[in-house]
This record gives sequence, C-alpha cells and structure tokens, in this order.
Amino acid sequence: MSKILFISAHAPTNLYPQAGQKIALNNLEQYRYHNNTTVDVDVVVIANQAEINAATDLLDKYRNHLFLYPLTKSAKIISCLTNLSIPFKFSTRYQTTVADKIQELLEKNTYDLIHFEYSHAAVYLDLIKPLINSNYTHTIINIHDIVTQSFLRKSETNFILGVEVARLFKFEKKLYSNVNQLWVLSKKDCDILTSLFSIPENKIIIKPPQLSSFISKIKRNPDKIEKKSLLFWAAMNRPENEQAVIHFTQKCFTKLLKIDSEYKLYVVGSNPSAKIINLQNNNCNNNNIIVTGFVEDPTPYFEKAQIGIVPLLQGAGIKLKTLEMLAAGLPVISTNIGAEGVELSENMFVNDHLEQWLNLIIDLTKNNP
Repeated sequence: MSKILFISAHAPTNLYPQAGQKIALNNLEQYRYHNNTTVDVDVVVIANQAEINAATDLLDKYRNHLFLYPLTKSAKIISCLTNLSIPFKFSTRYQTTVADKIQELLEKNTYDLIHFEYSHAAVYLDLIKPLINSNYTHTIINIHDIVTQSFLRKSETNFILGVEVARLFKFEKKLYSNVNQLWVLSKKDCDILTSLFSIPENKIIIKPPQLSSFISKIKRNPDKIEKKSLLFWAAMNRPENEQAVIHFTQKCFTKLLKIDSEYKLYVVGSNPSAKIINLQNNNCNNNNIIVTGFVEDPTPYFEKAQIGIVPLLQGAGIKLKTLEMLAAGLPVISTNIGAEGVELSENMFVNDHLEQWLNLIIDLTKNNP
C-alpha cells in the first residue's frame, strides 16, 4: 500500500482513558508501519475537544498529515437538525468542514485504502463513493459497537427511541453493504452482522482488541489480595458505566454492607460524575466505596481486588474491561451485556439479576484466595 486515508469518529490515542481510542491508534499504527515499511497515511479526526487535547501522541507522529475537527454540543445539534435523513448517532459526526476537507484530499490524492474507524465515521461514505475508483480503492469500517443493537436495548425503556432504531437499522444495513470489508471485535458481532444485516461472512474479519500493556505486568500475590474488595474498572464519563455503578450499589452493595460492613468497592476510572462521587461521600465514615478518578497506573487495584464486577445494563460490543480483569486473574461477575463477546471460563460468573449477586459475592470472597 502506498497511500491511506484514515477517518476516525474519535481521537486515536493512548493518552485518553477509553478503550476504543487505544484500539483506533493500534489500527492506525499498523497501517503506518505496514510490512516493516512506512506508509503515507492522512488522518481525519472528528472528536470531542477533550480527546483532541489529550492526543499529543497523535499530533507528534502525524502532524503534517493530521486534520483535527473538534466537536461541540451546539455543532452536533445543528448537524442533527440539518441532516434529518441521517440517524442522530451518525449525523453528529457529519460536519460540512470535514466533508470539504475529505473532498479536497480525494481530489489531490489517489488512495489505495480508505478506513473508517467507528461506524459513525462512515457517515461520509456517500460523499466518498463517487470520488473514488471502487476497483482500485479498498474501503473498510472498523465497527466498535453495532449501533442498532445498542439503541434497541435503550428503546426497551424509551418508546421514542423505537423510531430511531428503525432508521438506524436501514442506515447501518446500507452502510455495511457498501464497503469492501468490515472489522469487528468479536464473533458475537460477526454473527449479528450476518443474521441481522445479511452481510456475507467472508466480508467480515474478527480482530479481537489488544489488552492494555499493564495487564502483562500484574502479579496477584494471594497474601496481598484485600479480602472482600470489589473492582469496577471503566471510563466513568460513559453513561452506561455510571448507570452500572449506581444500579449495583442500590440493588446489591448496600445490602451486602448490612450483612458485612467490611466489604469495599473500588470504582477506578476517569471523570466520575457528581453522582458517583456522592456514592463515596455518603459512605465516607466506613470508607466502603472508593472512587479514584483517573489513575496513571491501575496495576495496584488489579493486584489487590478480590473480585471484578461488570454490572452493565446498556451498551453493545465486546467489553475490554471484562477481558482485562479476567486476563489479570480476577474472578469476574457480570451481566450478559458485560460478558458479550467474552469466552466463558471457570473464572466468569454471568447473572442479570443483581439481587442474586449478593450470595455469589459472599461465596466467592469466602472461597477464593
């Protein structure tokens, strides 16, 4: 390959605390150093300002081939209102300035490959198709989450979203049918594409995510594990993670403390909301809930926590948090959503009823070192 256009709906970087951005950077780096040779890659990023500010590693490496477009809430709203034919999840990433830049790049360059990182980055596909030689230029979408699946779950408790699910299904089916190749993170997502959207399986490549580098350095010494300690590891600015912690606390953890006040819950991850911090403040006397915020190195928490928990009620796609806690050697209790795409093992316990986690946690803390 001699020339690649990489369009991402989030900033590919190792310096932002969400897993998807690290996956994006890994894909970008593999293109740049293809077969031990350096390939020219133009990178277009449409992302929130906080991500772009964090991505200094991206700026350092791709400075002369990098085109950054920060998103604001007002810009997203305007885009949704002016592109009503496009589902909202996708229209938030459609910006006129970005479309103009992509068109300019396509007029100046002949690309061997155009890669869309995240499904909603491919909102520009209709713009691109007439400007490329489809027999020469290969197109790929790396799907982090199947958006229709995520919204279908949300629509169970929000009737209005049901209308949006129908639009999403139609839009995603067309999108995935019109590129050469689709990358997914798990066999589960591959199965959804073939069954729900009738995508041929030979068009799909499963690329499991790489785990964070600190995982390989973890050493869980039984003598140093803190008894009756639980770990929730996630980027806390994502609504589904906030919801998971609050729901777990209400449905399970407060009842657990009434049985034994020595239990602890570590909530480790960046940007915890005021609601999450209040959970800690309301338990400040016993120090049962510890909210760390961003930590440079989460290794100590992975080494001392007795059990990992993933009480997710919303979301789609494989959960890197689940894979990482399992890889570190923690027994993990999860809902079905938290366990999606994860190969079940003797260390994995899946149950959607958080009220029933109570006895499971008690048994595991008694019987595990």
